[in-house]
Amino acid sequence: MTRRLITNADDFGDTPAVNAAVLRAHREGILRFASLMVLRPAAREAAAIAAANLGLGVGLHLELCADAPEKAGLRYFFDPKARAGVDAEIRAQIEALLALGVKPTHIDGHINVHVHPVIFPAVCRLAREYGIPRVRLPAGEWEALKGFPGAERPGTAALAGVFGALGAWVGGAAEGLQRPPTWGLLRSGLMKEDYAIWLIGRLPEGTTEMYFHPTTDPALRATDVPAPSHQSVTELETLLSPRVRAALNEAGVELVSRAS
Repeated sequence: MTRRLITNADDFGDTPAVNAAVLRAHREGILRFASLMVLRPAAREAAAIAAANLGLGVGLHLELCADAPEKAGLRYFFDPKARAGVDAEIRAQIEALLALGVKPTHIDGHINVHVHPVIFPAVCRLAREYGIPRVRLPAGEWEALKGFPGAERPGTAALAGVFGALGAWVGGAAEGLQRPPTWGLLRSGLMKEDYAIWLIGRLPEGTTEMYFHPTTDPALRATDVPAPSHQSVTELETLLSPRVRAALNEAGVELVSRAS
């Protein structure tokens, strides 16, 4: 089987700096998809960029919390009103994306809150209803990460375990949808050139997604700790890197495009 890679930028529409990074990474680098935040101030600009760059596949970056996903998760478990409103919240954001002129190629979630056991089945139901073919389930990165110098930070194994358990719990809801293993969670905001090359060398057969948080803001540069937003000019540089492109070519990895 051919190894195929979906390259995705999260937070499209958040700020003009993120939008500029997505545009540059798509035109000059290896970026082929982006996930748009319809509730953010630069969403309309992002949609205009998508309309002018038809090769860029754009999906919904679902927002159900701005931060503190643990608190949001408890709310959706124990607040009947929140549970009852999940479908309507998701539908409203899909409709907002369509109103911007974007036909979504996928759905994922800000801070991966969409993987919540209450939320993910609703995401999948609505994806099928609207003909959205792909949903995100972070999986498989822990095994690929092992051995990368300095990558196994405190809490990384626990994070991998939590999302592994969530994926096993909710994965059946995605029947009939594409849900490739997705990497980027365990080094979110720290997807530097060397790590991306490391992962490329360990891609399994079939299709894998790898996601990034690029920006052109020079104040946001990855060091050893991600920025609060996880956005980084370093991740833009990774998407533009000739070394990363060469690693893809040498490994015979096919980049998935919107037309694929």
